[in-house]
Amino acid sequence: MAFKLKSKGELFGYNEELSEFGTPVFEKDLGPNILAEANRDGTIFIDKNIPENKKQEAIDHEKTHKDQMQQNRLDYTDTTVTWKKDTKSPARVYIRDKGNLIAMDGSESGEEGSAFEWEKEAYKKQ
Repeated sequence: MAFKLKSKGELFGYNEELSEFGTPVFEKDLGPNILAEANRDGTIFIDKNIPENKKQEAIDHEKTHKDQMQQNRLDYTDTTVTWKKDTKSPARVYIRDKGNLIAMDGSESGEEGSAFEWEKEAYKKQ
């Protein structure tokens, strides 16, 4: 009786075509208005329902966020986002509130994923 071994992607559940060394890409349901998400562990989650022609663009965007996290400039939890523009700048903390971000000092707010500095940087690199 013959059998076929599973590939690494099949075994661990990542998309081999979209992944590269050090950055496995997992397709999953991410919820409303979330196309992709970079994680501190170097993985990227991408919504499995976005069109094929938009997947690489979303991954490239999230790679910038992955780099920002590795440089200790960007961090996030379920309730906050912390951003540090460069090594000389103070960190700014934003509270997550129903899809919006509000700076703890009240100086800035907006829809998550909009024109915050870390997003501008990611869009510029695309």
